[in-house]
Amino acid sequence: MLSPVSVVIPAAGLSGRMGNDKALLPYGNGLCFAENLINYFSVYGCNPVVLVINNTFDSSRLKKCDFHQVINHQLTLGRSYSIHLGIQLIPQGSCCFIHNVDNPFIEKKLLGNLLEAIDDDGYTVPVFEGKRGHPVLLGKSVTEHLRKQPFSMDFREELKNFSRIEVPYPDKRILWNINTPEDYLRFTEESRL
Repeated sequence: MLSPVSVVIPAAGLSGRMGNDKALLPYGNGLCFAENLINYFSVYGCNPVVLVINNTFDSSRLKKCDFHQVINHQLTLGRSYSIHLGIQLIPQGSCCFIHNVDNPFIEKKLLGNLLEAIDDDGYTVPVFEGKRGHPVLLGKSVTEHLRKQPFSMDFREELKNFSRIEVPYPDKRILWNINTPEDYLRFTEESRL
């Protein structure tokens, strides 16, 4: 990797539509969603790996994972607040992936392509057939800007101040977003193919 890179994994939602915690859903390799992402980003070289959780999450259920955790006590403030909390732990001068726990797809080539295209003053996002997917990679200046914003910031609105670099990616799995039991069933079926 060309520059230091970190990751924030928002996982504080209450998973109401799913019925149980999405972070703990089985990924299919003996790990849950959170463990799979944490371990993958760690092996890739991201440091720190920050998991943002709610105060009911039992992080002792995550085995053999090296990560920092932050508790979002203000769930009504949503994902933007979770990202804001996580970015406070990202070292200055670091690019930062934002990878929601319910977007389970990750692979080395995807992360590498996003890193190759990153600009300090912009952010990269993978695109499949015109649809933007996950994760998002923030350039150093974007990460610093977000760190300095008030807790009430709107992540998507703040990103409008920076250039978006769309990186075509030939795998529709970047669009996976697991919110309901039906989504999870499709994920388990598609991931077996």
